[in-house]
Amino acid sequence: MRVKLKKNELDELFEAVAKQKIRWPDLALALKISERNLRDWRRGKVSMPQTAYLKCLTIAKFKTNNFKPVVLKEYWHIKEAAKKGGLARLKLYGNLGTAEGRRRGGLASVKSNFLRGTNFKKLRPIVEPAISEDLTELLGILMGDGHLSDYQIKVTTNSITDRQHAQFVKQLFVKQFNLPVALSFRKYENAVNVVVSSKNTVKFFSRVGMPIGHKINNNISVPAWVMTKPEYQKAFLRGLFDTDGCIYLDKHLIKGKLYKHMGWTITSYAGKLIEGIIKILRDLGFNPTYRVSQRSIYLRRQSEIKKYFTEIGTHNNKHQERYNKFCGEVPKWS
Repeated sequence: MRVKLKKNELDELFEAVAKQKIRWPDLALALKISERNLRDWRRGKVSMPQTAYLKCLTIAKFKTNNFKPVVLKEYWHIKEAAKKGGLARLKLYGNLGTAEGRRRGGLASVKSNFLRGTNFKKLRPIVEPAISEDLTELLGILMGDGHLSDYQIKVTTNSITDRQHAQFVKQLFVKQFNLPVALSFRKYENAVNVVVSSKNTVKFFSRVGMPIGHKINNNISVPAWVMTKPEYQKAFLRGLFDTDGCIYLDKHLIKGKLYKHMGWTITSYAGKLIEGIIKILRDLGFNPTYRVSQRSIYLRRQSEIKKYFTEIGTHNNKHQERYNKFCGEVPKWS
């Protein structure tokens, strides 16, 4: 609580205190305030805390009924200050409850941040690329190892085995959108993130078929437009295989003889995406098999694996190097 006295009451109170031969600095010290604050109380510039008022009465040897102060509740001034602030803001920016008021307030905020150098961020415009093989491959990469949040695109891959491919993905984003792209390495996880921070780019990929948020829960699938051209199908398949695919070597010992065969596979837990991949492979002349228990699509014919690397290829050195190595170990194509 705080108290407010009339001018004549203040004069009477502090004159009575002075008669007790208490020095001004000592009085301030006893009330635990500065001398300046004490002078403000004396002149009535500010109200006094009730505890300080009662202490002054005791020092002056007055009774509590000597004066009739106005008692103010704590934070009594907040409502009045808020009202004054609101009126001042209304005068500056108009009614903020209207579209025009919000527009003026927003423009004022942009100007203020610019003048203060606080880097107020505006939505970065982009030039949307035309549908192309590069863009389709990028979409396949995103559906493999990518993720869209509301404001960011992220592709996560192995920082050791796929470092070169991470650089390739970065350049693909730069080529298509001409935006800053960051490579963020996770020191203790052998992982690297390719990161694009652009809400407009997120919206673009969402429109062409890459869902925002959890891919499986959002029923990720091959967009219909990818199926319209074999070139798009190949590019999409290459991007997906380079991130979610694997080339491996099968070894079988039969009657003491070792047989080796290469295998090609893509694994996904997205049912609709699996259906789309199988259709693409069949459209391109392949004969895929699908193992439900492993959620994996396979190419097992050696001639078809050779056809894949010859006609579709890879931009991931890891896959190319493994394919070249296994070619030297497999005795013949079957």
